[in-house]
Amino acid sequence: MLSKKSFTKVIAASLLTGSILGVGTLSETAAHAASKKAAVSETVNHVNQSAVNTLNDIYHAAFKGEMPGNVKGLKINKSTKKDVHAKFGDPDKVDHQFDLYSWTMGQPGYGFAYNKDNTISEIRNFGTAVERQTNLGGITPDLLKKQLGRADKILKDPGTGEKDYVYKTGRYELHFVIGDNPIISGYDQTVNHVNLTAAAAKTKISSGSAAIKHLRHQLKMDNNKDIAFSDMGGELKTDKKGSYYTIKLTSKSMQNKGGTGTVGLYKVYQDGTYKLAY
Repeated sequence: MLSKKSFTKVIAASLLTGSILGVGTLSETAAHAASKKAAVSETVNHVNQSAVNTLNDIYHAAFKGEMPGNVKGLKINKSTKKDVHAKFGDPDKVDHQFDLYSWTMGQPGYGFAYNKDNTISEIRNFGTAVERQTNLGGITPDLLKKQLGRADKILKDPGTGEKDYVYKTGRYELHFVIGDNPIISGYDQTVNHVNLTAAAAKTKISSGSAAIKHLRHQLKMDNNKDIAFSDMGGELKTDKKGSYYTIKLTSKSMQNKGGTGTVGLYKVYQDGTYKLAY
């Protein structure tokens, strides 16, 4: 066995001769490293292009009111729960308003929500678990902007901290929800899921209580018992964008722990658009 001192000498000699324990010359090693780097770069480019293709497929299909892949043909406000069950069988799980179907090898997971007449109101694409980097796990805010341009609006979920990048696609709209992935490590700040819905109808909000109802629904917090909404007195204010109501969101559980509980302060405009006030 080499002593530490002898081992140091061997390393020093290898730097002069270009070889150690049969590894070969430095130039050969460098060439091998360069070749390996090129192969890795080619793989990364392939992965990135796969994510780009996934993004473009989702975007173009949305103009028809559907998602691409094995859910193609199921349309928002037209196809029914019966159609979904005929195609995929009974859901693996029912979570509030969603029928959920687990991802399988190479196939994304999906969720379907329904209108009162049992037509599809929302299709949710969760991407795959395997090789996720080739689909939703490869889509970042920068890629969205590069491929689709600026989002029509960016929303924030005060409960999870996720950002929702909304793109209008004719009579429909896509929601790319981006944040830390709570299920699969290594995919933080990439798309967790994509939601396809009908475009929101033009809205006229004329009271603080209407603003609360609208915001609660837009944030998908209709059934959230922890977050309290307040219209701060219901005063209608105006800024450069238009007239709005200020809505404060407070967490009851955070208050019980001694904090203020404030998780968000929103401006809800009379046309239905909204944004965080701070």
